[in-house]
Amino acid sequence: MKKRFLLLLTLVATMAALPAEAKKDKTTPEQKGLLTINRPTAEAHVGFLASDALKGRESGTEHGHIAGEYLIAVLKRMNATPLFDDSFAQPFDAYSYERRNAGFTVNPESVEKIKKVPHRIAPMRNILAKIEGRNPEEIVIVGAHYDHLGFDPMLVGDQIFNGADDNASGVQAVLQILAAFQATGQQPERTVIFALWDGEERGLLGSTYLSTILPR
Repeated sequence: MKKRFLLLLTLVATMAALPAEAKKDKTTPEQKGLLTINRPTAEAHVGFLASDALKGRESGTEHGHIAGEYLIAVLKRMNATPLFDDSFAQPFDAYSYERRNAGFTVNPESVEKIKKVPHRIAPMRNILAKIEGRNPEEIVIVGAHYDHLGFDPMLVGDQIFNGADDNASGVQAVLQILAAFQATGQQPERTVIFALWDGEERGLLGSTYLSTILPR
C-alpha cells in the first residue's frame, strides 16, 4: 500500500513539472506555421543559390538549370503539390533575334516574327507548387525569381553576380512560407500558388509566361 502511495505521489509530481504545452497544446495553427520559419533554413537556401558554384544562375544556362533542379528537390522533400500534373517544372522557351544585344521575349506575336529569321532560343523553367484552397477559383500567388545575371568573364575582379538579395533571399522566403502553410494543418480559403520564376532578369519572362495560362 505504501509503495502504491509513493508511486502516485511521484506521478503527480511529474505531471506538475510538465510545461503547460505538454499538458495541453494551445498553439494556434498560425503560431505553428510561424514557428517553422528560421534563420538556418534561410542561410542554407541562400548559401547554395548564391554560391560561386552556380555562377550567378543566369536563365537559359546550365547553372540556371542546376538552380531549378535544386528547388524541385526541395519541394519534393517538403511533399509539396505541383501546380500542374505531376511536375513542378513549367518549361518554356524565350526567343530573341540573332543580335547579341537583342532582348528575349515570350510574347506569342513577337515570337512568330522572330522565328522567320535567324534567332536564338533560351530554354527556361518556372518551378511551381500549390496548396489547394476551399475556394479554388480564387488564387493568391507568392512568388520570387530564382535566376540572376550570371557571370562576366571579361570583368576584372569578382566575375560572378551571386544574387543573394536578388533574389535568392526571396526564393528562400517563398519556400519557408510554403512550409509554414503546411505546418498549420489548415486548408486556406483560396488556392495559394508558390511560384519560383525563371527569366526575370531578361525581362519578367517567367511571370509573364505563367500569367498567360492562369484563369483571368
